[in-house]
Amino acid sequence: MKETDLDTRISTIENKIAIKELVDTFSLVSDKKDNVAQASFFTEDGILTSIMGDATFTFTGRKEIEDGFASILAPLETVWHHNGQLSITIDGNKATGFSYCLATLIGTENNNKYQRTIAANYADEYVKENEQWLISKRTATVAWEETKEVKI
Repeated sequence: MKETDLDTRISTIENKIAIKELVDTFSLVSDKKDNVAQASFFTEDGILTSIMGDATFTFTGRKEIEDGFASILAPLETVWHHNGQLSITIDGNKATGFSYCLATLIGTENNNKYQRTIAANYADEYVKENEQWLISKRTATVAWEETKEVKI
């Protein structure tokens, strides 16, 4: 095997690990409800689209993404994401990914505590800028969700 082949393979592995860390760290800051940090994982002109049944929301640019997350997360007391499979395809300084996430959200509505469980998938586009992978486009699609009253 040629040395350049090994170098290319190592580089691909390193990039896939970096993208996996990007996806997982994004979820960790989401759990902390840190909308500023969440937006920083996107490119300046990044696009976030969320599809929930018939409703679709799109935020463009870090400021809109930051404000969108602030609005979505504000009424929630607890946010917990569990990431599943992640498939990544690298093409130079761009990549695509597809992953699954199970999110548990705890909030209060009409003096009743509720748990909302969402199964979603993320179709992502990434770009490497200044040696760092960022999300340039994320389409989050809710596959199913369940809401129930809980006692905590």
